[in-house]
Amino acid sequence: MTDLAYILFGDDMKREKLFYFRKTAQLLLAVIAIFICLRFGTECSRGILNGILFCVEVLVPSLFLLMTIAAYLVKSGIAEAVAKPLNGVSKALFRLPYPSLAVILLALVGGYPVGARCAAIMTERGTLSEKQAQKTALIAVCAGPGFLINFIGRALLGSPEAGILLLIAELLATIFTGMIIGRAVKSEITPPAGSIQKTNAHLLIASVADASRSTFHMCAMVVLCSAMIEVLTAVSPDRGLTAILSAVMEITSGCAVLCGQYPLALIAFFIGFGGISVHLQIFAAAGSIKIKPLLFFLCRIIQGIIASAATYTLLLIFPIEVKVFNSADLPLTVAKSATLIGSAALVICSLFFSASVSKLSKRDS
Repeated sequence: MTDLAYILFGDDMKREKLFYFRKTAQLLLAVIAIFICLRFGTECSRGILNGILFCVEVLVPSLFLLMTIAAYLVKSGIAEAVAKPLNGVSKALFRLPYPSLAVILLALVGGYPVGARCAAIMTERGTLSEKQAQKTALIAVCAGPGFLINFIGRALLGSPEAGILLLIAELLATIFTGMIIGRAVKSEITPPAGSIQKTNAHLLIASVADASRSTFHMCAMVVLCSAMIEVLTAVSPDRGLTAILSAVMEITSGCAVLCGQYPLALIAFFIGFGGISVHLQIFAAAGSIKIKPLLFFLCRIIQGIIASAATYTLLLIFPIEVKVFNSADLPLTVAKSATLIGSAALVICSLFFSASVSKLSKRDS
């Protein structure tokens, strides 16, 4: 009877076993996480504080306005209109329609999470299909010029030229990775035939609310990874291993440790890879777009390798000297472009904007 039941319901039994296996693994991870929080409470608290300070001083001031502007350009249809004459370029390079090229261009200007958020908005508007949006989100992942030139080049390496070189390498890596993804991942080349949603009369409010939600999600991911980095630093037996793991987890703090100690080509790899924190930010910004984590991770490794090779080649052509110091002993300092009070006011304003959009949506419906 048991054998007959297995033959008749074998697939269901396997599915049920897989379900319980996943739940057991998740429970085990939760127990380990609780143990870490109790055993390394001081390190977790310090990491959370560092993550919050980074969000207040760097992430929110540098990304919030860019996210708002990008959302406005996409929601208003301006980005599509600008990219439409380049439809042939988009098809040739990435096997995608011109709205995807608009998203990629915005990502090149705005930085890592902007592309995924813009792709999600394009899907909501009906200008990209789900498959096209998934493919676009795999491509539109790169560091912005402000991060590379001002933070990495000028602040950490003492050489804006090095930041410009990294920017060129990242641009090349994004294009070549996009070409690989364009041919490896299948999707429609033409935009969907469905109608585009009407432009919201309160476009600015909707754009600010969208940017507020995305920025909050990104900050949460940064705080989580910052706490994990502090724990890794406490348990890691080797300083060099700690530096590499920090770069794998969170690109900003990782670069602060790597710069001045490791070759520029290795730093370019981690910039192209992005770090787990950036990956989580992108998944959060993507919203309803279903991105396959393993495929996304593989694409980031390919992009990191191409960025590293491009940096090495560019350095052979344009040698650049950067200052060398033991940056691991130096605290990560950034310009005080935001205060705790200002950030609290920003959060309060974001809540008001979100409430306003909800009320307007109910009234319009």
